[in-house]
Amino acid sequence: MGIILLLLSFVGVVSHDLPLLRINNLTSTDVIAIGKPQQKYKWKDPPNIRVCATSEVPLSRVDHAVRYWSRLGYDFGLVRKDYLSTCMNPRWGEIIITLPEAGFASSHMAATRLYTSNATGDIVKAKIFILPKNARKDRVLEHELGHALGWSHYRQRYHMMHPNWHFGGYDSYGLRQKN
Repeated sequence: MGIILLLLSFVGVVSHDLPLLRINNLTSTDVIAIGKPQQKYKWKDPPNIRVCATSEVPLSRVDHAVRYWSRLGYDFGLVRKDYLSTCMNPRWGEIIITLPEAGFASSHMAATRLYTSNATGDIVKAKIFILPKNARKDRVLEHELGHALGWSHYRQRYHMMHPNWHFGGYDSYGLRQKN
């Protein structure tokens, strides 16, 4: 599964769609990784997180996922719930958590779209698509926040960024924020 790049030259931003955790198609090749996890993009400043009320993702669940990444040295701004029905597009400097758009693959539990600056390569905003039932599952939101922080999939069994939820876990090898 590769990263799909869409050039949005009219706003000076590149969008990266990152497919998420598969829930089917298990194979024995999904258990060993060579090398370290790769963080392809980074935020210049700590991102805010806005949770669309329509997503039905509880703030307590978001809080748990944020604490996971905070323990690894990542900073976040304000985390808040947005009760407006127009909550669907991320603002600069924020990660938004919302319902999936049309065409969302049923084999995915969630997905993340990154927007990066053409000038600096920094992440400027991110959008996490997740169904309410999957937001309550262990590790799904933590995994997606990993993508929103610029991390790619890492095929090591029990690792947080493993692309297959069944093989994933809380192993955070290589994910610690370097100062």
